[in-house]
Amino acid sequence: MKEDKQIRSVLKNTLRKRTIAIASFALGIAATFGLFSLKIGWEGKTGRQLSGASPDDINLYEIKRLKGFKNIQPVVSIDPKMESTELTPLKNELINLIDSLKRVGTVTDVSVFLKNLRQGNWISINGDLSFHPASLMKVPLMLAVLKTAEATPGLLEKKIVYQKHPNKNMLPQHFTAESIKEGKAYTVHELIYYCIAHSDNHAAHALESNIQLGVVLKLFEDIGMPVPDLQNGDYTISAQAYSTFMDAIFNSSFLSPEYSEYAAEMLVNSSFNAGFSKGIPKDVRSWRKFGEWVRPNAEVELHESGTIFLDGKPYLLTVMTRGKELEGLSTVLQKTASLTTKHIIKHQYGIAKSNTRLTNGC
Repeated sequence: MKEDKQIRSVLKNTLRKRTIAIASFALGIAATFGLFSLKIGWEGKTGRQLSGASPDDINLYEIKRLKGFKNIQPVVSIDPKMESTELTPLKNELINLIDSLKRVGTVTDVSVFLKNLRQGNWISINGDLSFHPASLMKVPLMLAVLKTAEATPGLLEKKIVYQKHPNKNMLPQHFTAESIKEGKAYTVHELIYYCIAHSDNHAAHALESNIQLGVVLKLFEDIGMPVPDLQNGDYTISAQAYSTFMDAIFNSSFLSPEYSEYAAEMLVNSSFNAGFSKGIPKDVRSWRKFGEWVRPNAEVELHESGTIFLDGKPYLLTVMTRGKELEGLSTVLQKTASLTTKHIIKHQYGIAKSNTRLTNGC
């Protein structure tokens, strides 16, 4: 099947590029240090480079490092500690949008995190709110499986016959797509594809049954996230905190570049078309994951997180919502993505002259 060839294609292409990338990286380091010796630091609020800044200006940044190593500390992300004033007009527009949707009862709570992945500039709305991540947790599951695959040659081509666990309570899904079948054999690669592209709970269960859950928990610890209690369904997380996983994929700070590219390619194939995809131009590349949380006698939740490329410039957007019904919340995802995309294309950020055609939305 098409998906079977995907891993070979992705890994082959990235390996071919790696030799060129290493040479470019070496030249980039030399150039970077040359420039850095002239101008040190960045202005935390605006993202503008400071002239004659002191070495203490490095404190304007928050550096997240990967744990779990004895002699090294790989960088997960480097972000300004202060929100971007350049993105403040967009933040105000989003706040107005959220307030209007609250007034008509479409949504109860919304949290938004937006980050320019090239520059690190970011904004956060209602960042103190936490939500149930639901199927967004399939992303760290994929990362843990791929981390194991890096050290286990042939793991992605290993076949597993899916059998439902008699004591496993498989939660119903409102937004459904293709699903694996009981009694049929699938490669680990195919299970990852179903798990991520179609958010299939059965595929996720099959992966969980064939990986040490300690690897998943260690991922949270190493990346500096609160470790979830897998027996407790009340685990919550903020939009900004969850975005760390997407950061780790884009920056290739947890996996090798080849496997990080593979993870992103799985997310490119998302079949969820009720959120961001309705609010961004059809020709815009993106990779993303959604999650829905539904429980009796409680408000429902719907979230989406991913990277949107506007004229090749990557923006990380995470939106978490809570309200009365999922269809209304999907509209919130759509309108938030639409407003964000329109604003970025219309204003500065180096892409004001974009000819990208905008779709419906806000």
